[in-house]
Amino acid sequence: MPFRKTPLWLAIGVTVAPLTQADQRLDTLQVTANRLPQTRADVLASTTIIDRDEIERLQPNSVTELLQGRAGVELARNGARGNQTSLFLRGTNSDHALVLVDGARIASATDGSINWEFLPVAAIQRIEIVRGPRAAAYGADAIGGVINIITRQAETGGEHATLELRAGGEHTRRETAWFSATQKDTRLSALIDHQSTDGFSARADGGDDDGFDQRTGKLAMSHAFGERADLDVSLLRTRNDYDYDDCGYPPSQDCRGEGDQQVLSASLTTHNRPGWDTELAVARVTESRERFIDGRSSGETSTRRNEASLTNRLSGDWGETALGADVRDASLDSPLTYAEDGRRNWGVFANWHQRLARHRLSAGIRHDDDNRFGGATTGSLAYAYALTDAQQIGASYATAYKAPSLLDLYGPYGANPDLDAETSRTGELFWRLDRETWGLSATAFDTRIDDLIDYDPATFIPYNVGKARIRGVELAGDWQYGGFTLHAALTHQNPENRETGERLKRRARTFGRLDADYATGDWSFGATLRSAGDRRDTNAVTFADTTTAGYAVMDLRTTWRLTPRIALSAKLDNALDRDYQLVDGYNTQGRYLEGGITLRL
Repeated sequence: MPFRKTPLWLAIGVTVAPLTQADQRLDTLQVTANRLPQTRADVLASTTIIDRDEIERLQPNSVTELLQGRAGVELARNGARGNQTSLFLRGTNSDHALVLVDGARIASATDGSINWEFLPVAAIQRIEIVRGPRAAAYGADAIGGVINIITRQAETGGEHATLELRAGGEHTRRETAWFSATQKDTRLSALIDHQSTDGFSARADGGDDDGFDQRTGKLAMSHAFGERADLDVSLLRTRNDYDYDDCGYPPSQDCRGEGDQQVLSASLTTHNRPGWDTELAVARVTESRERFIDGRSSGETSTRRNEASLTNRLSGDWGETALGADVRDASLDSPLTYAEDGRRNWGVFANWHQRLARHRLSAGIRHDDDNRFGGATTGSLAYAYALTDAQQIGASYATAYKAPSLLDLYGPYGANPDLDAETSRTGELFWRLDRETWGLSATAFDTRIDDLIDYDPATFIPYNVGKARIRGVELAGDWQYGGFTLHAALTHQNPENRETGERLKRRARTFGRLDADYATGDWSFGATLRSAGDRRDTNAVTFADTTTAGYAVMDLRTTWRLTPRIALSAKLDNALDRDYQLVDGYNTQGRYLEGGITLRL
């Protein structure tokens, strides 16, 4: 296949226009950054919010489509859906981003990876992305930041139902049914979603198509006990079947996998008195995977995570404070032998925010005790000054760490129970301007990571040796006028191995995204441009170092509301049918057409 480097002049040109992300308005509450409900002006961190309206407008088939190219967010995938996917947040490693579903960790208990295809977009209400260390609030793994996926809850006021049917190329189908009802102080909701596709061959050198099939169920209930307390309970279960390539040794192309993930979460918030709320939250996340090579099972691996937290949120003349403690444990069942198959972590934390005239100050501290590698104390400090009512400058500094995984500590292929945690320190400078219909934001960051875990190529035993430094600038913006809406993000970074001076693999120096939409009457039209520069990579055949070319891909979409209850929609992904790769030797989606109908009852 021919691959050509694509310049980023178009993405750069539109980003430096007067834009900032419209989903970051001053009155938009965010809870992920400091475990406090805060407005954008009070969150002294670089954030992005993707709400349900934006999800429906973009018509994505996966969470990775929603995230790709946003400020600080890069993705790499070995072919079609269901294949291995890595997310790099601010140039950090793929396991340096903490991913939550309704506040619960979903990373695999074995190696800390995220199985992104277990997250159906039909079940998502909102995504909050916080870039930069958040260890002072959440503990391990939040070196690059936090991505909190909040699932759909019942709508207010009466009963609501939605039925969506979609079909597209490669025999793609999707059927979604959503229902919610409100009865006095109780709200209930339910979702059923099914999607399947024949897909395309993951390997660039040919082979059969790699199909994907997903079935999802979602139930949620919330109840308000007058003004005294609120109870929320949610259950999300997803089942996947998928094909992939290059499994086993010697490599086979007859590879199939199946698995399921279940997230059960509940929280009780009591309103003790004005300015004092207490939240008790519990969650259980289970996941299982089984792979088949040439029709033979390699065994099923199951993991479990249990979490509980108690958080007191207080506000007064001293500011706003979140004080709490949490405990979590993880365990696994595997056909392979692990010297230890479980771990437990205790943590206590305090996060504080204060507003004094034009000044805003945030601070946080947390201590964790992990029974497998020891303790860690992390902290953060941030300050901002309001130049005007709409313009703000600030700076922050924070530390974070990544706990070694059970695979690294006790795994069957080579393990080192004496591993230390990977540690980081990050400094940031930021400026942002929020107007009623437009705005701009810019963040410069410098992250240094020590004790990165590497592997001996002869014994596969992990050890602490690596060092990395990642410096960069993020620009983000939006503009709204009449029926026009523009959202843009551009990231320029230097993710560097401090020992060799080389760029970290599969990370571009410059990448960006532009979303442009226009609504008039019953019609809306939109386009998305995603672009990235070249990346260092590993040749899929020889395993030598290579370079994967840059790319620019355009997606088109439209929606027509026939009536207030019926809408037709269509999209054309990769409209120019660009040949490009996210990982050397593996295909990406060619030109793809899909359409559907939505009925609101």
